[in-house]
Amino acid sequence: MSRPLRILQMTHQGDFGGSTNSITYLTGGLADRGHEVYLAVREESLLWERFQNHARVKLIPFQFGRSPLDVRRSRAIRDIAEERSIDILNAHASVDRHLSIQARRIFRGRFRLVHTRRNVPLSSGGKLQGRYYAAGTDRIIAVSQAVADGMIAGGVPEDHVSVVHNGIPLERYEHVDAAKVGAIRERLELPEGTRVVGVVARKKSQEELMRAMVGIPDNVVLLFLGIDHDEELERLRKELALPHRVIYAGFQMDVLPWYELLTVYVLPSIIEGFSLSILEAMARSLPVVCTNAGGNPEAIEDGENGFLFEPGDVPRIHTALETLLGDEPLRLRFKKNNAEKVRARFSVENTIRNAEAVYRSLLPDA
Repeated sequence: MSRPLRILQMTHQGDFGGSTNSITYLTGGLADRGHEVYLAVREESLLWERFQNHARVKLIPFQFGRSPLDVRRSRAIRDIAEERSIDILNAHASVDRHLSIQARRIFRGRFRLVHTRRNVPLSSGGKLQGRYYAAGTDRIIAVSQAVADGMIAGGVPEDHVSVVHNGIPLERYEHVDAAKVGAIRERLELPEGTRVVGVVARKKSQEELMRAMVGIPDNVVLLFLGIDHDEELERLRKELALPHRVIYAGFQMDVLPWYELLTVYVLPSIIEGFSLSILEAMARSLPVVCTNAGGNPEAIEDGENGFLFEPGDVPRIHTALETLLGDEPLRLRFKKNNAEKVRARFSVENTIRNAEAVYRSLLPDA
C-alpha cells in the first residue's frame, strides 16, 4: 500500500501566466489525491492568493531574491524541507531551481529534487549547464517532448528527463456563463455571427497575425486578449491600411467567456513549451492556427485539428485563415477533433497522475 507523499512545490514567479495556472492545477490536484502538499511562494504573488484559504495546501512565505547563488536562501530551503520531512521538492522556475540544487549539494538536503522545465532551453550555458542540472537533480520534468529534446540536446541524459504534458481541468470548460458572454458582446458591439480571429496571450508576435489579415474580408474582427492598446501594432495597422476592426481587450481574470467570441484561435508565438491557451481553445472546440514550434505540434496536427505554420510565414497564416473562415464544414471537423483530443490526452488528471508517477519512481519504498 503506497503512502501519501510529503511534497514541496516552489516558484519565485507565481504571477499571471500559464505556468501559474499549471502549478495551481498540479498543487491542488496532488493535495486532493491525499498527499501532504506545501507551496513556497511570495506572499504578494497570485499563487499565494489562490491558495490562501485552501483547506489542504499549506503555504510557506518565501522571498527568493534575485540571485540564484544566494546560499542563505538555499540553506533556508534546506531547513524548510528538513523541518517537514519533505520527500519531493519540485522547483518550477530559474532562481528556485538554482537555489534548490545548492540546498542539496552545499547543505545536504535529503529530499528528492525534481525540476520542471516549461520552455526549450535558450541560455548560453550549453552542455556544461545541462550536466549541472542533471547532476544536481533526481529528475527533470519537461512539459512537452520538444522541451525534453531541448534538454537532452543541452547535455541532460535522456533517462533523466520525463515528459509530463500540461493539462487543464476539463470540467471548467464544459459550461460557459451565457450572461457573461452576452454582456461582453453587448459592450464590444459584437453581434452573434460576427467572425472573430483572436489571440489569447501576452505580446507574442501579434504583428504577424496583423500582417496576415491583409486581404481577409473587411467584416472579420481581430481580437487581442492579454495586451492593452499597443502603439506599435497600431502603427503597423495604419501602415498596412487594414480596414478591420481591432479590439485590444487587455488582461482578463476570466478568459473563458472570451473564447466564445472567437471563430478561429491563433497563436503566432515563436517559442512555446506547451501552451495552455491552445488547450483551452481546444476544450472550447475552436479551430487553431499556430506556429510549428515547441510543443504546439504535440497538440495540433496540421490539417487534422488545425493548421501549423513556420514562425514568420505570414502567407501561410493568411491561407489558413482564408480557408477556415470560408469553409464551415472544415471548421466543424476541426472543432470536433479538438474537443475529442483534449479530453483524451490533456486533462489535468492525466498531468497529476503522471507527475505523481515520476515522484514515486524516485521513492521506491514509498
